[in-house]
Amino acid sequence: MVGAASAAGRHSTQRLRKYYGGQMASEFVATPEEIARVRAAVAEHGIERVLIGGADIHGQFRAKFIPAWRFENEPTAAMHIADVLAIMDIEDGMMPRPSGYEGWWPTWDAGFDDLDAVPDLSTFTPVSWIDKGALVLCDYLDQEHQPLSAMPRNVLRRMVQHAGSMGFEPLMTTEFEFFVFKETFGSAKAKGFRNLDVLGESVTMYGAEQAHADLPLTSAIEKACGDMGIRIEAIMAEGGPSQFELNLTPQPALRAADEGFLFKFAVKRVAAELGYFASFMPKFGPGEFGSSLHVHQSLWSGERNAFYDASRPDGLSVVARQYIAGMTKTLREFTAMYAPYITSYKRFEADSAAGSQVAWAVGNRTTAIRAIRGPEGATRVENRTPGSDGNPYLVLAAMLAGGLWGIENDLDPGEAYAGNAYADEHVESVPRSLQEATELFAQSEVANKMLGEEAVSYYAETRRWEVEQFNSAVTDWELNRYIGNA
Repeated sequence: MVGAASAAGRHSTQRLRKYYGGQMASEFVATPEEIARVRAAVAEHGIERVLIGGADIHGQFRAKFIPAWRFENEPTAAMHIADVLAIMDIEDGMMPRPSGYEGWWPTWDAGFDDLDAVPDLSTFTPVSWIDKGALVLCDYLDQEHQPLSAMPRNVLRRMVQHAGSMGFEPLMTTEFEFFVFKETFGSAKAKGFRNLDVLGESVTMYGAEQAHADLPLTSAIEKACGDMGIRIEAIMAEGGPSQFELNLTPQPALRAADEGFLFKFAVKRVAAELGYFASFMPKFGPGEFGSSLHVHQSLWSGERNAFYDASRPDGLSVVARQYIAGMTKTLREFTAMYAPYITSYKRFEADSAAGSQVAWAVGNRTTAIRAIRGPEGATRVENRTPGSDGNPYLVLAAMLAGGLWGIENDLDPGEAYAGNAYADEHVESVPRSLQEATELFAQSEVANKMLGEEAVSYYAETRRWEVEQFNSAVTDWELNRYIGNA
């Protein structure tokens, strides 16, 4: 059986290479072993349908179902998906080509041609909440059979390859905070998303009683993730009502982003199955707790943690300090990737532990960058700036871009900060609006060099669109404040 599958896999791979004219990069070609594993899983789990797709620029899951017989017949075959998905905003409005923009931008004039969505079979997994279903994530290629440089998974893949060329494998892990309400999306919308019913009666950060009361929800999330091979390392009640934090486990960077992306999808689907509404919006009101996406990271050379140096008092190697320096120095320039929406910037309040202060420290949660000491396996760096609304692929790519740039340029972060960075007027903060952050990102020499000019310009234009939509809106605050007084 395995031999037959392997033979079929070799045949399928040969057909794929022929389809791509022999020019397809090796990282997009499945091995016979992967093909055999997928076919065995389809048979074992009685899979009848496969959700196939991936993240758009906003981190939304764009996908379609195909019957399992079609996928099993040729699991490496590229799916055709219209390139219009690249210009859909977060509410599915079509973003018009910006005036004077010279980069890749699908339009009606170009006919919205197909993208080739090439399945990454390492991500194939049965999914418990899809009846007899599975999913697989894809990489997007253009009509010249090359990776689309602006698409999020491709951006991160390039940074992982860059790290590899320097002799490093990045290990990263995500810590997501989010809210779950005792509402359906429909009932929450009918209330204007205000005064929503919460799951707990009180705010209990790290509260054992609340964590126990929430087990029906968190256990369902844990099981759904476990069924996809995503392990949850810790579950806790956070500081806001109905707020949770779930931590994933360290993984190679691309896998870590895949897991973060699928985790958000799983949380929303599981919550909906239970009659709840989950949201990763980072802020619901002034003074309230925000939701972050903290990312822990280290670089490894074989079996050795390149961030660890037992001879130094803080245990941090020169490589770790260079990486910290690069990530700190690019923090303001990359904030647009860490905080992608208008509401993202409402989270950056003083004394909020939101990672808004541009400094680094050891074990200090008032700075954006926090080094964590420990034995070799646990020595790492945490970036606390991203909000839970961030696109995991772009968040991780930006961190790697800054950190690797710091190593390449032998940067020094200076002494670790001591004290309360929020109370120090000499400590710079991240940009306080998406508009400011976007312009800093677009003009960043580091971003354009490390991430690529096309990726930077495309992402910047999508953020300018967000700013434009907000600037043209009349908010409830404006109505309440001005309608009777203007």
